[in-house]
Amino acid sequence: MIITCNTSELNKAIQTAQRAISSKPSTPIFSCIHLLTKNDKLVIQAMDLNMAISCTIDADVSENGEIVVNAKHISELIRKLSSETVTISKNQENKTIKVASGNSEYQLLLMNEDDYPKFPEVDGKQSITIEDEKIKELIKKTIFSCSTDEARPLFTGILVEAKDDKLTFVGTNTHRLAVKYLPQATTEPMSMIIPSKVLNEISRNLTGSLPQEVTISLLNNQIMVVIDQVVIVSRLIEGKFPDYNKVIPAKFAVKCQVKAKELAAAVERVALFSTEGDYSTVKMSIGKGEMTLTSSSADVGTGKEVLDCSTEGDALNVAFNAKYILDILKNVEAEEVLLSMNTSLSPVCITAPEENNYIYIVTPVRVVF
Repeated sequence: MIITCNTSELNKAIQTAQRAISSKPSTPIFSCIHLLTKNDKLVIQAMDLNMAISCTIDADVSENGEIVVNAKHISELIRKLSSETVTISKNQENKTIKVASGNSEYQLLLMNEDDYPKFPEVDGKQSITIEDEKIKELIKKTIFSCSTDEARPLFTGILVEAKDDKLTFVGTNTHRLAVKYLPQATTEPMSMIIPSKVLNEISRNLTGSLPQEVTISLLNNQIMVVIDQVVIVSRLIEGKFPDYNKVIPAKFAVKCQVKAKELAAAVERVALFSTEGDYSTVKMSIGKGEMTLTSSSADVGTGKEVLDCSTEGDALNVAFNAKYILDILKNVEAEEVLLSMNTSLSPVCITAPEENNYIYIVTPVRVVF
């Protein structure tokens, strides 16, 4: 194999593909990257047991072929090259490649390409194509609600449903729930739980200035995502996602509307006085026309803020994990948010009057006021 290509494009492709590699590969071959020529292009592939990523870039192909090389070694080398172009040539006799760029020349040891698994193919029976801005918004507004606890894999992904001309993304860690839906033409219903790692990869690859489309194909327990010259194949998370509609209360006794930025800033400041590690609790007392936020600890002191609000219903005391409140407030684009509640311990619904396709549910914390 002998190819010449743009150094920056090769670096970007390697950085993208190698994100499929696990931090602890199950076998040495999965710590490698596979480079091969195809139709006068260079294809860069990487994978583990659950995900595979392929990137295709333009290249001047003098001799077709393929190589398998340690991902860390080649990625670090290509990233630090200063010349605009790089030439990679394979020496079959001593199992090495020569990497030449400008006045620099390096040799890297190769692995046996016959040992590298074939890139998975998904001939999807069902597929859906989504505009880049739509899917970015759906991911951004739900993925923060996912669990990071691998002991509960069902909640480490996003439920994606396409039906009734609507696309719905749902994320939860059982203590909070984010539901975002957008109009989307659908032919037949689709439902799957996509790992958050895959959705993060989709977002990372939607950074171009020109509009892009994302095609998701589904076959059994696998999906294939195509974004221009990037292909991501992944296993889906198996299991039955809980009925999220049952978590959303049908009606509320207390409703409180408040400015989102003011509430976020107040929660951030008051949370400084709660010293419970990552779990900072903020107490909220809702009355007629005002909301009082408080937090205290023996080590720090006491914090208190009073905000103007518009309230319907009786006074109510409720406490939250501050991070759960801040996460939703940072993702709402409306000027004001509506907090809808029933009791101090029942689920609280946070919505924005201007954004009726976004629902956030959070479970209050049991505290003494």
